[in-house]
Amino acid sequence: MKDKGRSIAEVSVRGVIVKRLPRKLDVMEGENAVFCVETRDVIEGSCWSRDGIQLRESPRTVLKSFGRTHLLVLVHVTRQDAGIISFTVGESQTSSQLRVKCVKHDPPSAPVAAEMSVVESNTALLTWCPAPDSHLRPASHYLLERREAAGGEWVQCLATDLPSCVRVLGDSVPREADYCFRISAANKHGRSSPVEFPGSVHLGEETGKSWDVVCAGSQCYWGSVRLGLQDTWVRDGEDAQFSLELSAVVHGSWFLNGARLSEQEDAGGRCSVQRHGMEHSLLIRGARLVDSGAQVTFMSGGVRDSAILHVQAPQVHIAPVSEAERLRKVPAGMPVLLECQVSTPDAPVCWLKDGKAVPLDDIIAMQAEGCVRRLLLRSACPSDTGVYTCDAGDDAVSFVVTVTGDSNEEASHTYMARQRVELWCQLSRPAAPVRWYKDGEEVEVSESLVLEQEGSRCKLVLPCAQTQDTGEFVCDAGGDSAFYTITVAGECDAGGLVGSQGFSFAWRLMAGWCLLGESRARHPVVPAPAVERL
Repeated sequence: MKDKGRSIAEVSVRGVIVKRLPRKLDVMEGENAVFCVETRDVIEGSCWSRDGIQLRESPRTVLKSFGRTHLLVLVHVTRQDAGIISFTVGESQTSSQLRVKCVKHDPPSAPVAAEMSVVESNTALLTWCPAPDSHLRPASHYLLERREAAGGEWVQCLATDLPSCVRVLGDSVPREADYCFRISAANKHGRSSPVEFPGSVHLGEETGKSWDVVCAGSQCYWGSVRLGLQDTWVRDGEDAQFSLELSAVVHGSWFLNGARLSEQEDAGGRCSVQRHGMEHSLLIRGARLVDSGAQVTFMSGGVRDSAILHVQAPQVHIAPVSEAERLRKVPAGMPVLLECQVSTPDAPVCWLKDGKAVPLDDIIAMQAEGCVRRLLLRSACPSDTGVYTCDAGDDAVSFVVTVTGDSNEEASHTYMARQRVELWCQLSRPAAPVRWYKDGEEVEVSESLVLEQEGSRCKLVLPCAQTQDTGEFVCDAGGDSAFYTITVAGECDAGGLVGSQGFSFAWRLMAGWCLLGESRARHPVVPAPAVERL
C-alpha cells in the first residue's frame, strides 16, 4: 500500500452473525478475557479458535451458548493466550486480536539512612532503613558488599532478611585493610541501586577470637534468617520459648537484656539454650511479671534478631456461686449483700448493674477482703431491681436481684446511732404533694433530716440517726398515709452482736454503721419490735 499501512485484525461477518467481535481486545496479564457473539437464530455447530486451532473446554477456557448468544471466557490470561480469536458457524466468521499487556514488576527502591559505626574495635556496625515506598515494592532480602578503601571490585559478603542492621567482624575479611561497604535491596524482580555507607573501617586485626562464619572462596556469609524471632506472651509462672531458623548451620549466642546466656544447660538455671541444625531455641522457665518487657536477642556473626517477652498476670477465676445466692428476692428497705470469691487476693473486679458500672454512694458500698469481693445495698428499693455482675476480666458471675413492695413501711426499722435511715413510699401519680410528720408534728428540713421526691417516689432520709429520732413517722398524701415506727438504739458494740462472726465483715465494710437484717449467719442483731400503725 502507498502509506505502507496494514490491518492488525480481520473481521468478516457473513450470514447468521449479527453481533461481531471487536477488532482488538487489550487485557492485562492475569485478568479474564471475555468474547461475545450474537447470531440471527439459535444455531448449533459453532466453533471458537485461536490462530486457527480449535479451543476446547478446560478450567481456563469456558465455552457457553445461551440461545442466540455465544460466549468465550479465557481465565487469567497470560502472554501465551495472545493471538487471533475467531468464532465460526457454517460459512460465517468473526475475528478479534487479543493483546495481553504484561504487568510491570519493579525491583525495590534503594535503602535510606545508611550509617556506619566504628565504636567497637575491629568491628563495623552498619545500619539502614527500608525505602519509604517499601510497602509498594517490598524487598525480600538485602545484599551487603565490601571492597578495600584503596580500590578494587565490590564483593558480596552477606545476604540478610533483617531490614535494620549488620555487625561486620574483623575475622570475616580476607586480610587486614581499610574497607568500605554498600547495601542494596533485592527481590525476585531485581535489585535496587546500591547505597554506600559513609567512611571506611579498619578490619582484620588479630583478636584471638573464633567466629562461626560460612565461607565460599573469597566471600563470607553468616547466613540469613529464614524464620525470625517473634514476641512471646505468657502468663505469670509459665515457660516462654523463643526460636529462629537460619539458612546455614552455624553457632550463635543468646542475650537476655544484653547479658549473654551460657550454651550449657544448667539444671538449676532458668534458661536453656539448644541448637538442632539450623534451628536455634531459648527456653525461659517460669517467667515472672518482673520479666515483662525483657529483650531477647540472638546473634551469629553479622546476623542479629530480637524479640520482646510479655508476661501477663495469671488468669483470674471466680468460684461457683449457688443458685440461691445468685437469685435474690428481698422486700423493699432490706439490705442486700452480694458476695463471691476470686482466685487471687490482688485480682481487681468491677461491679456492674445491667451492664453499667455501679456508682458508689451512701446506699451502695463495695469491699475487697482477701479473695472475697462484696457489694452491699444498705436499703434496697424497687429501682435497685436488676442484674448485678462481678467482672474479673477473665471470669464473671451475675446475681439477679428483685426488690418487692411499693414502700419500706413493713420493714424492720430498728437502727443503731449514727446509722443512715431511709423511709420511702411509691405514690399513685408523680409529683403528688405529701407531708411528713413525726409523732404528730410536721417535720422540718435540716442537715439531719432530708426530704426527697423524684417522680412518684418520695423519701425521708436521716443521714446520721440519733436516739432522739426514735418515734412514729407518717407520710401523708391526703387520702392515704404510710406509717413507720423507728427505734434508734445507742452506739454500736461489735462485741454484742449475736453471730458476730457472720457480721464482722459488715461492721468493717460500713465503717462504724451496723447492718441490720439477714446475713449469711441468718441471726438478727437486735430483736426488731413489731411495726405499729395508728
